[in-house]
Formats: sequence, structure tokens, C-alpha cells
Amino acid sequence: MASILEEQLVESLSCVGQKLCVRNFIWSEEEWPAIDHNSFANGDDDIPVISLQGVFDERKDQEYDNICQEMVNASAKWGFFKLVDHGIALETIEKFKVHVNEFFALSMEQKMKAARSTNLPLGYSASNPDYGKIYPGLRLYSCFNLKNSNALMEYMQALDKLGMIILEMLAHGLGLPRDFFLRNFEAKEETILRVNKYPPCPIPEKCLGLGSHSDPHTLTILLQDDVGGLQVLKNDNQWIGVCPVLNSFVINLGDTLEAWTNGNLKSVVHRAVVNKEKSRLSAAYFLSPNSRTIIDSLPQFIDLNTNPRKYRPFTWGDFRKQLLSQKRVVGKTALNRYHISKMQ
Repeated sequence: MASILEEQLVESLSCVGQKLCVRNFIWSEEEWPAIDHNSFANGDDDIPVISLQGVFDERKDQEYDNICQEMVNASAKWGFFKLVDHGIALETIEKFKVHVNEFFALSMEQKMKAARSTNLPLGYSASNPDYGKIYPGLRLYSCFNLKNSNALMEYMQALDKLGMIILEMLAHGLGLPRDFFLRNFEAKEETILRVNKYPPCPIPEKCLGLGSHSDPHTLTILLQDDVGGLQVLKNDNQWIGVCPVLNSFVINLGDTLEAWTNGNLKSVVHRAVVNKEKSRLSAAYFLSPNSRTIIDSLPQFIDLNTNPRKYRPFTWGDFRKQLLSQKRVVGKTALNRYHISKMQ
């Protein structure tokens, strides 16, 4: 039965000039997921939930300090947290979701009019050109970067404000000036919205929607629907599923924040799995600093005996340039390029 399924054509992609079968999307065996899309962690094994209600209500000093510290603790242990009471209007989120779902519902011919290309990296892609031809695991979803339409711009502007609030709170919780991170994000030249549609997969036990990786950026604000699929790698190398929470965002830290804080805050490996029954929509908003920003471990996070310098300094522009030459980020290969012990 498995071999019959593997020979089935993937019609949605074959109509754009590629005769692809399901077997073209099978990943290497060591990356096959051991837990299903709806196997979720519970209690202390789940990533924390943080509410910003106290921040938006009266911003009381002690309560604000407590929430900032809670955010830092979650970022230090998990590199992830779920954010509720985030202040973004439900109407803004719903309009955005309606818009992108309408786009994905278009015919392939219509979607390809907005195709991503080498010369124009913003646009629609029916598979994942970044993985190159050698890797068999072309993503089983469609992805595109968006920077137009009122619904999208309204949504992105709201996320940008939220991102600045989070970065300010992280800085405060770390004992840094509140604008320490913010002053590197004034140009807004490096923010990207990527919307992914993962269709049902006939053999999810051998496929992934998105392979294991850490985000190279500074901060990711993830909106997902009610279909599970996000999985996070814990310190004990065990994968856990992140249960979707209504009207929430999943926040995860990127490689630049780990390097900036000399590993005090974590950029954690994660992946997306697929399932047989339901498609899944996710939208990731990636915030990155200005290209000339120097990412250098802060002295207060360096101790020669207990926590020596982990990363050599780099600019975001150089880091991004290296990323573009790398077909696929596996695990933390992007950040490890600057890890001092791994360079020796």
C-alpha cells in the first residue's frame, strides 16, 4: 500500500511543469517524525503561556517587571512561549486570514502570476526552491512573502508594534536599557512575512512540512490555525508538539538574540509536521535588525569561568548573505558558523 501511495502524482505541483510523485517528498529516515501532529505536551512539558493583559491595562511597574522576567525565563529555558492578550484586534487577524485563504484557493495558474523568482524573492512558491535539487524533501506546502494589500499591511504593522513591545520587554527583563534592541530596528528593512499552507499528506510518517531548524532572525511571531503541526526540540533531544491556543501567537527567538546574549536566551530547533486529514495554515513574521547592526555578545553575559564568549561578532547583513548561500538550514548550522568552539 505504501508503495502505491508513493507513486501517486502530486497534481497541484505537476501542473506547473514538474511531474512530481509523493515519493519525491519523502525525507531521509533519520528525520521521520516519531510523534503525530496532534500529540501535544502538557503541563510543565509544554511551552509557557504569557499574557500581556497587565502590560496594556495600567502598566504597573511591579507587574510589568514580573511579566518581563517571565518572558526572559521562558526565552532562556524554551526559546518559545505562547502569547495571549497580545493587544492585536481579532478583526485585523481575521481579515488577514480571509485574504491569504482566498489567495491559496486560487487556481495554480493564477497563483503563479505572483511567483517568486531569483530576481524577485518576494512572491508565491508552489514548493520550496531554497532546498535545491539535491534534497528530496521539497516542502509539502505553498509559501509566499507578502508586502502588499491593505489587509496584509494592517496585519504586518500590528505585528511590528507587538514585536517592538516584546523586544523592549526582553531588554528590560535582562537589565538592559529598554531601547537596546529597538534602536537596531528603526529602518524596517529586514522584516518578512511568510505564509505557509501545508496540504494533507498521504504518508505523514515519512514526510515533513518543514525540516528541523532554528530561525536565523531575531524574533518570530507565528500565527497558526487550530491544526497542530509545530514541534519543538527540548534540551533532552525529545520532540514535543505545541498545542494551538485560540487567539494566541507563538513567539520564538532567533539566532541573533542567542548570539547577542551569549546564549542566555535560546534560539531553539523546531519543525512542522503534516497529517493525512487536514491542511494547516501558518504565518510567520520574522523581525531582523538593520543590515549593518553588529551582533556581539554583551559583556555582562560573559564570564571567563562559567560562561565564556560563545560567538564571534557578525553583522546581520553578513549573516543573511551567508544564509542565502546555504540551501537548507539544518538544526543550528547557520549560527554554528559563528560559534567559537565549533570553529576551532
